[in-house]
This record gives sequence, C-alpha cells and structure tokens, in this order.
Amino acid sequence: MRYVMRRGRRLAAVLAAALATAAVLGGGPVRAEPGRERQTRPNVLMVVLDDARPEGMAALPQTLAWLADGTAYPNTVAATPSCGPSRATLLTGRYAHNHGVLHQADVGNLDHTRTLQHTLHTAGYATAAVGKFTNNWALEQTPPGFDHSALVGGGYTNARFVVDGKQRRVPYSTTFVGRQVNTYLDGFEADDAKPWFVYAGFTAPHAPWTPEPQYANRAFAWEPSPAVGEADRSDKPAYVRRHRATRAEGDVIRLGQLRTLLSVDDTLARVREHLDRLGELRDTLVVLVSDNAKFWGEHGLDEKFMPYAAGYRVPLYLSWPGHLPRGTDDRLASTVDVTPTVLAAAGLPAGYPLDGRDLRSGGRRDATLLEYWQDSHNGGFPTWASLVAPGERQFTRYTDLDGAPISQEYYDLAADPGELVNLLGDGDPADDPDVTADAATLSAWQQCAGATCP
Repeated sequence: MRYVMRRGRRLAAVLAAALATAAVLGGGPVRAEPGRERQTRPNVLMVVLDDARPEGMAALPQTLAWLADGTAYPNTVAATPSCGPSRATLLTGRYAHNHGVLHQADVGNLDHTRTLQHTLHTAGYATAAVGKFTNNWALEQTPPGFDHSALVGGGYTNARFVVDGKQRRVPYSTTFVGRQVNTYLDGFEADDAKPWFVYAGFTAPHAPWTPEPQYANRAFAWEPSPAVGEADRSDKPAYVRRHRATRAEGDVIRLGQLRTLLSVDDTLARVREHLDRLGELRDTLVVLVSDNAKFWGEHGLDEKFMPYAAGYRVPLYLSWPGHLPRGTDDRLASTVDVTPTVLAAAGLPAGYPLDGRDLRSGGRRDATLLEYWQDSHNGGFPTWASLVAPGERQFTRYTDLDGAPISQEYYDLAADPGELVNLLGDGDPADDPDVTADAATLSAWQQCAGATCP
C-alpha cells in the first residue's frame, strides 16, 4: 500500500527506496506497512467492454479521470474482431491461430493451462470472473483458473447471473457486475498479503443497448467520418456492398452504445471508491479494453467482423500508480499484448510461448496482424487476414473455406485514412500497387508463434 519511512532512520530510507525501485521494474514489493506481511505483486483488475470503440470513451469521464494516472494506447487493434476469439486472445496473449478459438462456438478448444488466470492463480493469486466471460460458456461452470465466478450471457434488465453455482436475476446487469466485484474484493482482502485478479466483463455497449432510465435520452454530438455514407462502394467486396446501413442507422447504434456506457462509468466509479476504502488503489494494475469495436455506418456497415478500422480499433488503458508513465503512448498495440504486459508487471513467466509484447518495454512494431475466420454464428462474413500499418497502409486477403484466395484490398492510409479507395478494386491491374512483399509477410504471420509474431 504505502511505504513507511521513519524520519531520521537512514536504513529505513534506503530500504524504502529499494522497494520502490523493485516495484517499478515489475514484480517487486509494493507494500511495507508495519504489522503486515508485504504483498509482493500487484492486484489486477481487467475491465472488458463488449463492442466498444475508442470514441465511446466520451461516456466514461469518471473512469478516464481514474486511469489518467496511467497510459492510454490510442493505436490499439483487436487481433480478431470477434467476441469469443478476441477474449481468448486477451486472456492468453496468443493469436487465434495458436489458441484455437477461431469461431464463437470454439471455446472448448481453449487450453486453460495456457491462460493469464491459470498463471496468476498458480502463482498464488485469488481470482474471480464477473459478468460476460466468453460466448458459449456454461454459466454454471466457473472457468478454470478462477476461484469464483458470477457470470451472465448478456442482456441488461432482469439479467440471469449464476453466482458461484447459484442462479439469480438482477435488475440491471451493469450495476450488479460492480457490486459483485466489490463483494469478491472484500473476501480477497481478508488475506491482505495475497494479491488478486478480477476479470470484469460488461455486456455494455453490446446490443440491445438498454440504458438506465436516467440516461435514456442523453445526447452526444457527432461528426462522422467520410466513411459514413460512403457514396461509391464499387471498389469494395460484394459482401460489403450488400450492407446498406445509413448514417441515421449508425447513429442509433452510436447513441445506444454511449448511453449504456454511462452506467459502466458510474459502476467503475463505485469500484474505484471501494478500492480506495480498502487501501488498494496504489497496489492495483487496472486494464480497460474492449474485445472488438462496432461499425456506426462506416462503408454502409452496422456490424463488426470486418477488416476496416471502425470494426477493429479498440480502447486500451493501463494504470498502476507510480509504475506506469502518465499520458498517451502512440505505439501500435494489440489485444494480444494484454496478457504479456500483465504477467511482466507481476514478474511472472507465462510458461508457454506468448505472441504479444510487454507494452511497458520500449519496443515498437511498424505493423501487425489481424485475422478472422468465417463463422455461421456471426452471419457468414468471409475469412480474411490483414496486415495493418496504421497511418501508412493496410493489405487484406480474403480466402474461401479451403484457404484459396478470393480477393484483396489495399488502402493507402496516409492519403486515405477513411479507407474509401481500394487501390486493388478498380478492375485495372495496370495501376495496382505491388503487394508482393506484404502478401508474403502476411502469409508468414498467419503461421507465426511466439517471438516470430508481429
């Protein structure tokens, strides 16, 4: 919690400085209060939103004020913009082609001995999963690696939770997630020297976007990008052209999302207050992220699962007071980096190959991998893989179910940040950019593992 340094005692001052230095390096002691055994690793609170875009953070002012003591990563992408595969990536630090959850129904493929929760639990953490865990998970079953669970499949009002094996209905799911997080924290803090990991998954801002009554009419200004209402989509794949979401339809999604996030903001404010009462704020690493984003009418789209920025750009914030820099880090980050960063902060090896990177390190990637597999649960959008270099270029290759190439897209993101002109989509190969190198790199990345991953 707080280091105690008695005035006039040089030895105690030296000891306190040494403890602080070790904590900054990750995994070192973070408390040294009289009469208490020291907690040697940070607590971890992972907040996972559902379908949230970076723009949605406008509805979380209290939360952003809390996390302002840490680092925001505005150039973060979801490695697979689909709920189940993305959550598996968040909790393993591995790309979907390595953890095996390629579709929403594939949660049974996940090796639960290769997860963040397993590693932390094995190292002595008390653990709990609250809210939405992942698609197709049996709510009655506490996921391996967690001591406790209070899980919901979705919905807002009269939502069905299963709390440590017992079913109950709750008036509003967002509020209940916060209350249950605080309940588990009270139990964990009975052993104050033992760190904890809490996974808090909110339904918000996923459809059906049911707000609390006090927020039902809240308005938010909007200046949509040129991709909303895109006039000419002849260069886009046929499956994109079949969608015709208007600006008005996109605005319905936007407002619904933001209104439900207002309740998330209130709930997280109460969690923060509770952590403060428990004296745990300075010892807690907070991660806020979303599994994927959702279109607000860009390119005529109203879903996710597709290789355009509005569907794969997600918010990411990390806060651990005194241990992470304050401000914005503009490096390219990915959801595959969350588990490696948390484990490095805790000073723990994963025990298996991690595809992502510790974001606290100084490394910088120029581009990264996105991948998606056709999934009947999502409406049959085609299989694709994409090389993304934000602010520079994006190359996407579509394949059939047998892996044979179907079509390609290439966007010059420096000149065309709205992804309006597919430079491979005019039907004239004479003016196509040379994508040979990107195509080869993308193929290699689709087979990567561990240190060979981007």
